[in-house]
Amino acid sequence: MKKLNIYFTAGIPQLEDTAEIIKIIQEAGADMMEIGMPYSDPVADGEVIQQAHIKALENGMSIEKLFEQLAKTKGEIHIPIILMGYINPVLSYGFEKFC
Repeated sequence: MKKLNIYFTAGIPQLEDTAEIIKIIQEAGADMMEIGMPYSDPVADGEVIQQAHIKALENGMSIEKLFEQLAKTKGEIHIPIILMGYINPVLSYGFEKFC
C-alpha cells in the first residue's frame, strides 16, 4: 500500500501558519507529514528549500517556536509528524531538551 507523506518548512508563508498547515495536511488525507526545521546554512538542500529556510528564519521561526506551534495541535493530529533538519540547531537548542 502506498503512503502519502507531505513536506513543508515550518514558518512559511507566515510565522503563525504552521499549526493550521498541520491540521490542513491531516484533513487532506496525508498519511504522515515531514516538517522542515529552518536552518541558516542549509547547504545540503536544493535552492527551493534553502529559500524556504531563509524566509522562515526571517519570519522568526525557531525550534522553540515550532514546539509551541506543535503543542497547539496536540490531541488533534493523529498521523505521524517527522521533524527534518540539521543537527546544528538541535545541538544549539540542547539535545536533551529537544528530545
